[in-house]
Amino acid sequence: MGLGVGLSDLYVALVYAAFFVIGPTSPFVFTLGYLWVDTFYPQYVSTLVELIPSSLVMAGAAIGSYFLLDRRSPPRFSFHTGLTLVFAGWVTLTLSWAEVPDSAWEKWDWAFKVVMFAAFLTLVLRSRVQIEAFLQVFLFAAALHMMALGFKTMISGSGYGRELGVIRGNSGLVESSYLASASIALIPIMLFLRRHSILIPKSKWRDLGYLGLIVIAVFAAIGTYARTAMVGFIVVGVFLWLQSRRKILFTVCAAMLAVGALAMTAASWGERIETSEDYETEGSALGRILVWEWTLGYVAEHPFGGGFNAYAVSRIEFPAVNGQAPLVVHGKAFHNMFIEVLGEHGFPGLAMYLTLMLMSLWYMWTVMRRTRGQPHLLWVHDLAGALMTSLLTIMACGCFIGIAFQAFVWYLITLPVCLKAYLDRVEQLERGAEPLPWAGRPVRPALPAAARMAR
Repeated sequence: MGLGVGLSDLYVALVYAAFFVIGPTSPFVFTLGYLWVDTFYPQYVSTLVELIPSSLVMAGAAIGSYFLLDRRSPPRFSFHTGLTLVFAGWVTLTLSWAEVPDSAWEKWDWAFKVVMFAAFLTLVLRSRVQIEAFLQVFLFAAALHMMALGFKTMISGSGYGRELGVIRGNSGLVESSYLASASIALIPIMLFLRRHSILIPKSKWRDLGYLGLIVIAVFAAIGTYARTAMVGFIVVGVFLWLQSRRKILFTVCAAMLAVGALAMTAASWGERIETSEDYETEGSALGRILVWEWTLGYVAEHPFGGGFNAYAVSRIEFPAVNGQAPLVVHGKAFHNMFIEVLGEHGFPGLAMYLTLMLMSLWYMWTVMRRTRGQPHLLWVHDLAGALMTSLLTIMACGCFIGIAFQAFVWYLITLPVCLKAYLDRVEQLERGAEPLPWAGRPVRPALPAAARMAR
C-alpha cells in the first residue's frame, strides 16, 4: 500500500481517533471501538491507521478503561463466561500436540482473541443502550461489506469467484460464504432494530433505512453465489415466519423480495445451487463428506484433537471415475464449524462448544417465556427471538463452512448471556429494594426498573 493519503484515509483515521476522544468520558466506547476495528478492518482501508497496531491498541484501551473507569455495578460472573474461559484455555492447551505447530499458532493468535473478547463482553454489556449500541456498531460496520457486494449484485447480477467487496482477501467478512451467512443472520437483528431502536429516533426514514439494509443483505448473500446462502434463507425464513405477528403479510413480502432478487441475478446462481443435489459427482460436496469421514476416523485415534488447522494432515481419496486413477487430496479444509472444532480440539472442545451454544439458545427461550405479555419488556422478548433466530441460522450455515472461531458467531453466543443478565437485574429491581450482590448496597427504586436499566 502506498504512502499517499486521500480523503478516505483521513476520514477513517479520524473515526478511529474519535473513539479515543469520547472514550475517557464513556469507557464503553472503547469496546465499541474494538468491535468497529474488528469488523470494518480500517487498517486495510486507511494508510494512516495501518501505521499502528490498531486492533491491539483499541483492545488495550477497552480492557484498561473497563477495569480502571467502568467498575460500577459489575455483573455476576456466570457459568457461561467461566466455560468460555475454560474453552479458551483448552484450545490453547491443544497447541502442545498440534499436528502443524506453526499454522496452529497463527490461527490461535486471532481465534484466542475472539473467544476472550466474547467473555469480556459479558462483563461490559449491562444496559439496554449498551446492548443496542453494540448491535448498531456491528451492523453498520458489517454493512460496508454487504453494501459493496449488494449494490453490485443489483446492477450486474454479480458473479461467483469475482472480487466484489471493498477489501480484497479471503478471510473474515471478506470471505464469500461467511459474508453470506452473516448477512442473512443479521436480518432478524435489523428487524428488531427497526422496531425497537432507542438510539435512532423513530421515523419513516429509520424504517426505510433498515428495510433497505435488509434488501441489501439479501442481494449480498445471493451475490456471493455461496450455496450456504440457500440454507441460511430457509432457516431464517422459517423462524421469522414462526415469530411473526402478521404471518400472511410476512409471507407475501418475503416472496416478493425473493422473486425480485432471483430475477435480477444471473442464472448461474441457480445452476450452482443445483450442484448441491449431485454430491456424488460434484467435487466440492463430495470432498466435504470425505473430509468429515476422515475427521471422525482421526478423532477416534486422537480424542483430544490435532490442534488448530489439523486438517492440513488430512488425506482423502475420491472414487475413480471413468476408469481413471482415484484422485487423492491432502489438506482439505473441514468445511463444517462443528467438525472443525472436533478435529482441532477433540471431544472435550466440541462438548464445550456445543454446550455454550445450547446454553445461549436456552437462555433466549427462557427470556422469551419470562417476558411474554409484558409490554415494558417487549424489546427484550423481541431481541431474544432475533438472537435465537440469528444463532440458529449461523449454526445451520456453519454445517457447511468452517466459521467456528469467527467473531460474529461468538457475538451471537455471548449476547444472550448479556440479555439474560439484564432481565435478571430488572426482575430483581422490580421485586423491591433488594441488595445487589455485585453492587454491594441496596437499591432504592425511583424509576421503573426497565427505565433505570436502559441507562
